Amino acid sequence: MEEIKYKFSHIGIPTSEEKQWDGFYEPGKIHYTDFANDEFGVEWIKCDENSPMPEMFQKVAHIAYQVDNIEEAIEGKEILVETFSPGEGVRVAFIIHNGSPVEFMEISN
Repeated sequence: MEEIKYKFSHIGIPTSEEKQWDGFYEPGKIHYTDFANDEFGVEWIKCDENSPMPEMFQKVAHIAYQVDNIEEAIEGKEILVETFSPGEGVRVAFIIHNGSPVEFMEISN
């Protein structure tokens, strides 16, 4: 198995404020802004009150990395959110690393 390469993608910051949301992920009840449109790669996230997402995801900022293989990236790690697809060609998963959430993204375009 070759070494996993982590390419910085963005930082996700939970908020309770209203923003100009770029999208809504229905299964997780998550509103989000598009980090690609932010000069510093910031993604704002806000979960609805009935969101099934873990409290750590809803309250603690996360850093996100793009990886080639999400299964290899999460292998042996403490899982916060199991792998899911928020959009076509994108798979994400969250782990807990040193008490903070880390997101891995696999993009297949």
